Amino acid sequence: MPKKKHILFLVPDGVGIKNYLFSDIITLIKEDCEITIWSTLPIEAFKDVKRIHSIDFNYKQIRLNPENSLTRFYREATTFARLIHNSKLKNNPTILTNWRRPKYSFKVKVLYRCAEIFGKFLSKKYNRILNFESKSRNSIPQASILKYTEELKAIEPTSIFITHQRVAGLMPICLAARELNVKTTSAIFSWDNLPKARLTVDTDYYLVWSQWMKAEMKDYYPEIPEERVLLVGTPQFEFYFDKERISSRENFANQHGLDSNKTWICFSGDDVTTSPFDQVFLRDVAEALNSEKDNIQIIFRRCPVDFSSRYNDVLSKFKDLIIPIDPIWNIQTQNGWTGYFPKYEDINMQINLAYHCSLVVNLGSTMALDFTTYNKPSLYLNYNPTDDADWCSETIYSFQHFRSMKSLNPVGWITSKSEIETLVLKALNKSEEVGPDKKEWMQTLVLHPLEENSVKIAKAIL
Repeated sequence: MPKKKHILFLVPDGVGIKNYLFSDIITLIKEDCEITIWSTLPIEAFKDVKRIHSIDFNYKQIRLNPENSLTRFYREATTFARLIHNSKLKNNPTILTNWRRPKYSFKVKVLYRCAEIFGKFLSKKYNRILNFESKSRNSIPQASILKYTEELKAIEPTSIFITHQRVAGLMPICLAARELNVKTTSAIFSWDNLPKARLTVDTDYYLVWSQWMKAEMKDYYPEIPEERVLLVGTPQFEFYFDKERISSRENFANQHGLDSNKTWICFSGDDVTTSPFDQVFLRDVAEALNSEKDNIQIIFRRCPVDFSSRYNDVLSKFKDLIIPIDPIWNIQTQNGWTGYFPKYEDINMQINLAYHCSLVVNLGSTMALDFTTYNKPSLYLNYNPTDDADWCSETIYSFQHFRSMKSLNPVGWITSKSEIETLVLKALNKSEEVGPDKKEWMQTLVLHPLEENSVKIAKAIL
């Protein structure tokens, strides 16, 4: 009998658990494979994975060593160079907004300033960028690579799957795997990542959502052979096709203190970096719809990594109109996505929001795609809710990934506070007229049929 394959999952954050480990991928491979998980997250983050797939797996919590100054300098210089290169390639200056100078440590500030100076020089010739990226990899301490080489030898994986490509600390593991001829595959985190120069791991294969992203990979990383970029979709929208996950409207209302006789709309929050004035947007929507509170309830779902107090005032003022339903995620003290992980119940929560709400309102969120799975309209907020000179919605919607809309009309656009009530009522009463091209847009962004992507990904991993 042939020896079973051994798949090592590298899971740097909780989104990888929700999108990949909660999906059918493990169910599809578990009979043919031994499974090991390495993650920076504690074992508690994976209890639901064991339960829902009825499996045991090997597990190790890893601590990724910070990059040394030289490695980081090379990497940040090439990141800045790629952003300049990409912005010129696409004639889109908003790509450069993805470069953010850190506000801590004089030493780090100096490093970033030097990275900018060198990055400008590197951006003038693409070969210079590739050369500096090689320097970054070559400057990783051999002791770090050797450590992972020995650990990989001990468990003997036949393949390594990284749930996203954005964590530079995983690079020593990739290099160790290459020395041992172990195949490595990384998923690309999201539909907006490739222009942002966030490909920080060098793997044998890359999984992309769509032909749009496959073409982007060719544009931004022409050195990567096309056969190494696998068009397999993403599994995160498959959950919406499982009807057993849907609660009755009455049960959902009773569970969350909603009025089942009212129409529900969802306001989905963004992280504070993307939308620093999201609480003002929520206030504007509440004020615009307060006269309709006998007929409408707003369900507020905050971003899973934003449990700040910034929404408290508006939630208190409009408690008869806005019902907050928090994401069911483990709340950590760390900032950003790295330290948080989802509970399995959050999937059903999000599915029922999309199923029972009549539309979603937000600032450019992927939630528009989630609602599209049920053919529900989305309204994108597209105005400046304050006079802050450092942020404007025009910049957000000029981001490269929104060019995927091309000539399509996939969402409704709220271009001023005064339009909110009119457009919401139109979306409720004439939903077919709001974002009529939403399905075509989703077909551009995610491989269809949506419910077959786990099968494709499982085959790629195997």
